[in-house]
Amino acid sequence: MKRILTILILLIKNYSLLRIFQIIETKKLTLKGKSLEFGASVDYKKNFSYFLKNKGNFDYSNIDNKQNKKIIPLDLRKKLNIKSNFYSNVLIYNVLEHVDDHSIVFQEIKKILNKNGSLYGSTPFLYQIHGAPKDYYRFTKDFFLEKLHKNGFKKINIKCMGYGPFVACFSIIQSYTKYLPLINPIIFLICFLLDFTMQFFVKTKLNEIYPIGIFFSAENK
Repeated sequence: MKRILTILILLIKNYSLLRIFQIIETKKLTLKGKSLEFGASVDYKKNFSYFLKNKGNFDYSNIDNKQNKKIIPLDLRKKLNIKSNFYSNVLIYNVLEHVDDHSIVFQEIKKILNKNGSLYGSTPFLYQIHGAPKDYYRFTKDFFLEKLHKNGFKKINIKCMGYGPFVACFSIIQSYTKYLPLINPIIFLICFLLDFTMQFFVKTKLNEIYPIGIFFSAENK
């Protein structure tokens, strides 16, 4: 019930449902040591590290640093100009779908993480195309399980965010209903109740076949 209340409050504040689920997962984390957030904004309130219980010491990166010295320009398609074992944590939210070549992404992230360092990330699934400037991919749970395992990560945890097809539909139309923010909580509640009821009659977890997004975490060996 507390989770649903949080969702309703953030919907009124006009957060997308995808971002709401990502914020909820992020708030569960407590990080220690030096960390790096990919895809960061110069407005720190827009970064997911802003929602952490304990931020520690953060660096921020983006392929486009907009000439801001606080943002490290890094291209995930190339080898990262960062010392090996430099970070204790890496955050990478809503970035991988904008990268057209993933051949060395996880290998390079693993390199800059220290031993037992943690990787946390999220990508959209049933969510609108959003160019930044381009949007290439949507990833499944199986994709992350395989990629993280092949690149030597351990303690892999993948979570499909959502409740089912009705909530997924709401997420899709929300880009239009956001102009009527007080109506969004009502639409969401109706969709949630429909998914909740449907789940009693379906053996497969509905959020796993109709995910709005994927959240993943893993540790470096």
